[in-house]
Amino acid sequence: MTPPKWLTGDRVTDAVLPAAQRLVLAAHAGDQLGVSAAFADAELAAGDAWTAARALVVVLAAMCPDDTTPPEALAWRRNPTEYRRLRNAGVSSR
Repeated sequence: MTPPKWLTGDRVTDAVLPAAQRLVLAAHAGDQLGVSAAFADAELAAGDAWTAARALVVVLAAMCPDDTTPPEALAWRRNPTEYRRLRNAGVSSR
């Protein structure tokens, strides 16, 4: 039997991927209810709050480019209105 092919290399971190995406979108939108919902989704997927939080941190860290500094990664926060305008116009966040 062939072992499962996990995107992240781990069953738990794969299970929280949809919650991680939801968390990213909610954080960028300033949606506190969405942030809470993402954590709740991750907890359901992972089985408990600690495992969910740990898996989310690992997944989100893995999603960040390793050659980007924190100020560069958070530069969109300087002008979130312009960031949303550009994203709505189809400009990639990269």
